[in-house]
Amino acid sequence: MKRTLFATVFSLMAAAGAFAIEKPFFSGTTGFLTSFGTNKKEDNTDFKPSAEAYFAGQLDFSGKLFLRGEFYTISDSIFEDDMNSENATFRVEEISATYKITGDSASHYLSLFKGNFEPFGSDLFLQRQFGISKISSNLTESYHGIEGASINPLYALGASYTARLEGNSALAFSVYKDKARRKDKEEDNSANFDLRYAGVFDYLTIDTYAGLAFPVESEDDSDGFININEVQFHCGINALFGNKKSAMLFTQFGVDKVILKESDSSDKSLNLKDYYFLVEPRLPFSDFYFNPSVFNFPAKSAEDMIYLRALIAKSPDTENVLGVNFNIVNENLYAGSSRITAGIHGTLAYTEIDNNNLKKHFSSTMKDAESTFIITPYTNIEVFGGSLTASLSIDTDELSDSVKKAVTLTAGFKTKF
Repeated sequence: MKRTLFATVFSLMAAAGAFAIEKPFFSGTTGFLTSFGTNKKEDNTDFKPSAEAYFAGQLDFSGKLFLRGEFYTISDSIFEDDMNSENATFRVEEISATYKITGDSASHYLSLFKGNFEPFGSDLFLQRQFGISKISSNLTESYHGIEGASINPLYALGASYTARLEGNSALAFSVYKDKARRKDKEEDNSANFDLRYAGVFDYLTIDTYAGLAFPVESEDDSDGFININEVQFHCGINALFGNKKSAMLFTQFGVDKVILKESDSSDKSLNLKDYYFLVEPRLPFSDFYFNPSVFNFPAKSAEDMIYLRALIAKSPDTENVLGVNFNIVNENLYAGSSRITAGIHGTLAYTEIDNNNLKKHFSSTMKDAESTFIITPYTNIEVFGGSLTASLSIDTDELSDSVKKAVTLTAGFKTKF
């Protein structure tokens, strides 16, 4: 499959010569975020600056062929002498080629990709198909590439077909081999088949998907055949009800695996790490929005969120983050011609939940879980042709021990060109 895929990619790249009469249009986006905090598992209170950055670019050949590339890097401490040590990670986030065919009643997109391509739960698919503004929650704000945090982050090798229908709908079908992310390197690879539907209407923006996964056994077989002893189902919905002029309801739900056909080694227990949900009413009053929410994020998603990643650093063995959040925000402040967004999060979160006993002993399990209340004022300023973000996160449980250990500062900048 790899040889066939890459041979096709190179063929598409060669086909770009057919559109070379016109100079290809290049566009891109980049972002950089630095965070200052202490290691809450250690006794010292020295601030250690970490950093992450991404760069994404697109070559557009006459609106017919699109070649995209994205690169991401993260470092736990930017002042380490050896940036090639385990302290730093570099990843090719996306390499893809998309060919567009315009029909009488629909536009058709054929894509070949490797990496985190239009992951479900991010705004990327909706923005590419419909050109909408972001609808995602500020709580899940992320600098992990242009896709941000997502319900189903991937690192896949595959192909997809998308039909942009007349009106405001799109259908997509994808087939891919999914690879494990940074913290799940021991999981088997799997073959996946997904169906996706998205639409943008007056009072509803929706993106849904469902699919099957077939984990591939890693055992060596003398007969040379691939063993598939388990079938998993995954699905999700990402929707915004209402519009900016009235109250809105933003909802996200995703399940990573529901075992349809069990192997002998299948884990049959309820585990919140397989479920992602966020319910967030957005209630306007005066110039503000009040956005209360309830959520559960798997650790692999929460580690990309700038307002919640400190919880993963504090409890690196946690499988999920469960909690409630209250966000008050004003998006219409101005300093001269610069638009300013200012708000504050109050987050009560639970980590280190014993998911093995959750189904039978919910109350006692939650009592034994690690609880944390975090206050995070933040601001976003449109300046220098981009967006400047800053936040101050205060872990109230750490205040009695050390003010330095309780505080995390972040500052980031994103721009398009």
